[in-house]
Amino acid sequence: MLRQARAEQTRAALIDAAAEQFARHGYTGATLARISQSAGVTSGALTFHFLTKEDLALAVVEAGASAVRSALHEVQQLTTPGLTAVSRLTQSLAAFLNQDVRAHAAMRLAYECPGSQPTWEEAWRPTLLHALDLARAGGTTDAELADIELLVAYLLAGAEARLRSGHPVRAVEHELGQLWQRAAAGFSARPDRERDPREHDRMPAPPLSHGESRKGSGRNDG
Repeated sequence: MLRQARAEQTRAALIDAAAEQFARHGYTGATLARISQSAGVTSGALTFHFLTKEDLALAVVEAGASAVRSALHEVQQLTTPGLTAVSRLTQSLAAFLNQDVRAHAAMRLAYECPGSQPTWEEAWRPTLLHALDLARAGGTTDAELADIELLVAYLLAGAEARLRSGHPVRAVEHELGQLWQRAAAGFSARPDRERDPREHDRMPAPPLSHGESRKGSGRNDG
């Protein structure tokens, strides 16, 4: 029992050390020697738990994905129609990327090793789908939803890059909030948006021409 507990501690230490190295240096720049040294274990202990760097990277992504799912629980509980949940999703992820090195490493590995690390997007996609449902309930069209889904991917990549370059997390969160405010206005004003038939009754009447009466269609002769 004690041996098993020690093995689990060693494995966790290796994942944390690897996450730090992957987040800082990327997949190519991180080395197993540096990871084992940072974890305070021998190279033999590392290969006992992870035969290859790819195995270790996959474990980091899985750990980061698990942490992200827990962090997005609050967003998953939102019920307000509109883009609030989508905005909160990107802001929460940006903040969490700065707080949790496993999540940051998982995201960077997903970008650097596309196709081999699918669990990063799987971690937050259910929350995104929930947020898109709320956007649809708020009147967002299917065409706009596709654009919003793409925008989320670009914003997350940009947030990660800005955090990695040293921008404060609060500043990145604020920037994301501002961008979503502008995006919300832009989507609601798109000319190809399907108009709600009820909007006809809410539209202002055209200005009267000279001599017309608002109550009737004929002329007001006096």
